[in-house]
Amino acid sequence: MDAKITKKRFNHMLSYDWLKIIGAAAAGILVWALIFTMTATRIRPSQKFTIFNHNSNVSFQTTDYYSIRKQILGTDIFSYEVIETGECDLAATPDYASTLLETRLATDEGSVMFIANTEDKSTEYKDENGETKYKTYLESFTGGSFSSYLANLDVNNEKSFFKTMESYLSKFYTDWTDENTLNEDSVETEFRARAKKNKDKRYKTEAQKQAGIKNDIVRIQKYRDALENVYEYLEKGYISITMVEVEREDYYTHEKYVLKGHFFNLCPNEETMGGLKSLIHYPVEYTDENGKTQTKFIAKDMHLAFFNLKGVESGFEFENMLFLDNLVQKYCTELKK
Repeated sequence: MDAKITKKRFNHMLSYDWLKIIGAAAAGILVWALIFTMTATRIRPSQKFTIFNHNSNVSFQTTDYYSIRKQILGTDIFSYEVIETGECDLAATPDYASTLLETRLATDEGSVMFIANTEDKSTEYKDENGETKYKTYLESFTGGSFSSYLANLDVNNEKSFFKTMESYLSKFYTDWTDENTLNEDSVETEFRARAKKNKDKRYKTEAQKQAGIKNDIVRIQKYRDALENVYEYLEKGYISITMVEVEREDYYTHEKYVLKGHFFNLCPNEETMGGLKSLIHYPVEYTDENGKTQTKFIAKDMHLAFFNLKGVESGFEFENMLFLDNLVQKYCTELKK
């Protein structure tokens, strides 16, 4: 049989089978793309830190936020586990803020959120005296569907973010308040178990595991230092905690119940934390000496919400505390004296 490939035969094949050839090539590319997509390492929720800017604030896009972004989202702020940082500016698209926030939180994306404790003009109502009143943005947020995502910041509650963090640190410290009582063997044991469970490709060799153990020890130490610092900030009044209660009524049973929301007040005193305004602020109207309405931008009572997402691996939600600690260290004038 003459199977010799000639120019005539090759051209004949192309004239009849070129569609099959192109189809086969396209199928091959698609298969390889699917294999790559399905086997590629994905970022876990705990490895990404995202800041939300609530629509009550001035948009990040109109401030000098990006010029100082690296200072509040620097790689040295978080532990080695956080490999990607970002922000979601709800103030840039206020009409779609709720939808965007719900989508992000539902997919386990979102760590903290800046939100001002000022009047929400969309919540106008009349009080018992017929006077026009407004809910605050903290009340609106707590009374909505997002309250379930808020971390419990009641210092005295055994199920609060603080107590959970204390319990976590107590797995590695004999006394978490004493930095010298760290048991590094306990850190190593948990690290190896976690790396094996997650089939973490970063730690295949023993050398890689040893490097990871050292990083994990530093992570635990940073958590301890941050918690101790934040307790001190609260005690000295540099920051405070605002608890909001909103009464709701069940749509079907008409029974009333209360939703609670906790937030860090980052600027209870402008003399102490007023410098925060260079990062984040919101507009307020006032009447000047000539009786004209003017607008100024302040950071007084700017709050920070901690989100507690199910998809974030237990223990890594405490990156939020590192972020808070860094904010206070950067903007508190008392710490710079």
